[in-house]
Parts: sequence; structure tokens; C-alpha cells
Amino acid sequence: MPETEGPLRIAIAGGSIGGLCAGLALRGAGFDVQVYERSSGSMEPRGAGIVVQSELIDLLRTHGASALPTTHCTVRRYLTPDGDEGQVQHAPQDFTSWEAIYRALAEAFPADRHHRGAAVTDFDDREGVVQAHVNGHGWVEADLLVAADGAQSPTRRRFLPDLSSTYAGYVAWRGTLDEADAPPDLVRFFDDAFTFCEARSTGHILAYFIPGDGADPGKRRLNWVWYVGVGEADLPRLLVDRDGRQHHASLPFGGTPDAAISDLRDLALREVHPMLAALVAATPQPFLQTIVDVIPTRTVFGRVCLLGDAAFVVRPHTAGATAKAAHDAATLARALKWAGRNVDAGLSSFEETQIGFGRKLVDYGVAIGQRWAT
Repeated sequence: MPETEGPLRIAIAGGSIGGLCAGLALRGAGFDVQVYERSSGSMEPRGAGIVVQSELIDLLRTHGASALPTTHCTVRRYLTPDGDEGQVQHAPQDFTSWEAIYRALAEAFPADRHHRGAAVTDFDDREGVVQAHVNGHGWVEADLLVAADGAQSPTRRRFLPDLSSTYAGYVAWRGTLDEADAPPDLVRFFDDAFTFCEARSTGHILAYFIPGDGADPGKRRLNWVWYVGVGEADLPRLLVDRDGRQHHASLPFGGTPDAAISDLRDLALREVHPMLAALVAATPQPFLQTIVDVIPTRTVFGRVCLLGDAAFVVRPHTAGATAKAAHDAATLARALKWAGRNVDAGLSSFEETQIGFGRKLVDYGVAIGQRWAT
């Protein structure tokens, strides 16, 4: 079937951060873009705090998004479990949150092209045209389908059924605490700092302020992440939520059993600086993320391509997952615009750059995390 005249028609499966990054970049390049998001309600927070990276800021600025709410610190501080203040370095850094990024992207992308409750349930790629079945829309036709359907991407599983995630040997316990609910001594202690502490025997914890209801003092959130070594055989026990349901890769916010929260707080008292232990104790709903690597050797399959976490899954301490989504989106838009109607050539160029960038991020994350695996 010959391609249609006019702008390239692009359907994006997934309307979270990766899909909206792609939507902004591709629409900005002049393409006819529709984003289909399976969730019909508000998007749930994913990962809480995020270190701001230039790739994301560049994409937002280029495509007219409103200013991203951020917090700021001037120093990095390295504490010890014994309670010593440790070392302090001048290191200005900006931070944001998953919710703030999502809102900025969603507000910048046309609402009439961002379809909620519209899961892509099937697709067929024939003769340069993709037919995609979308809940509530029937079969839609596009010149390209971008799969930005997340770390558990069904599209990736369809094309690469033998590719599995590799467990890194540790998990990330995460939590956020509204500044208004935090004890004043915690607010004073963690203000204006990116704080780190090696645990006595199991991992590494960090904390910083992120935007909450706002980015000004009093409206922020304290965000912390603790990487803890856990044997693979022990993962199933940790991944049972408070209702007894077994999860595959994470425990959602509000899903951690009370006994697991109590154990985590006791571990913090033994393992990390007293102020970090107090922060863990003050956090009402810690949640859990299993750390894995996913490394595809291909990301383009005819007129279907993987983007963001649907392609490479990188470790969170690279501070690179959101940057990778923005990088993938900008790279795809440039490659397709350069290629004109030769979509296959554009996708080939995109895939080469995407795989190189993703592989570097994975290798960087592995190097950082080697000392935390059991």
C-alpha cells in the first residue's frame, strides 16, 4: 500500500513521560501525531524525585512547554552511619518530580491528540502502513507506530520474546514526605543539600527536596532513595503487597505491608546516619522498585519502534531514564525529518543512535551499582 501524501502519520502507544516526549518532538518536527494512553484516570506517580538533566530541559524549551518546577541545592554532603557530618562539596544541582515533568509535557501537548482510556491492543505492519487497534477508536492507520509503553512493554515482548530483564542484585526503597508534615529538624538538616550516606552493610541512601504542591520552602517534599542488596531468591517475599498480591517488579505507593515498613525502619536505625533513619521513620508509605537492566539489540521492527523504557531499562542512579526518553524522542524526530518520506532510512539512523546512547547508560549504571549487589 503506498504511503499517503502530507505529513507522516505517527501513532504513539503510551501517554506517560516517554510517549509525551515523543509526541512533542515529533509534532514539533511537523508530523501528524496521535498519543494513545491506556489509563483513563490520572497518572500515578512513578519514582518520585528526579535529578534534572539537560536533554529534558532542552526538549521542553524547544517545544514551548511551561517552565518546569524545580528545587535547588548548592552542596553535596556525604554522611556516615556513625552520625558524623562527613564531607561537604560545592555542587549546585536542580531537582524535580515525576508529576511535575508529566504535567509540563501534558500541558504542552494538544489535549485533543492525547487520548486516554485508549490502549493499543493489537497492530499489523504491512507494506509500510501500520494498522493499530485502539480501545474506543477501532482500527487506526499510521505510517509509524512508536511503542512508548513502559518498562514492561508488551510491544518489546512481542518482537523480542527471548529478551528478559537482568536483576541487578539490589532494590530501591523510596519515599517522599511533604515538607509541611516533616519535623522541623529534618527540614533544616536536609535543606539546600544533596545528601548521601553509605550504609554499614547494605547499600547506599540519598535524599533531596523536590517540588510538591510548589517548589518554594514549605510546599516541597523530602525525597529519599535507599539501594539495598537483596538476593534474588528473597525477591518474591518482598514483592507481596499489603493485600497479599504478588507483584513482578515493584510495590506501588500505598502497597507496602506494615510489617515490611517496620522492618525497613529498624534496618535504617542500624545502617544509616540517624537523621536519614529519622527521615525513613517519618515517611508514611515507602515503596519498592526492583533494579534491573534491559538491553535490546534491536529497537526498530519494520514500521514499529521502541522508545524510552520500552527499549532500554536503565538503573535509576544514572539519573538518566527521563533524559533517555527525551533523547530518544529528539533523535527520532531529527532522523525522520532528515529522511523525508524515506521512513526506513530515518528509523535505521534513529536505531543506531538510540542503541549507542542506551548501551552507555546501562554500562554506567552497572558500574555505579556493582558495590551494592549481593
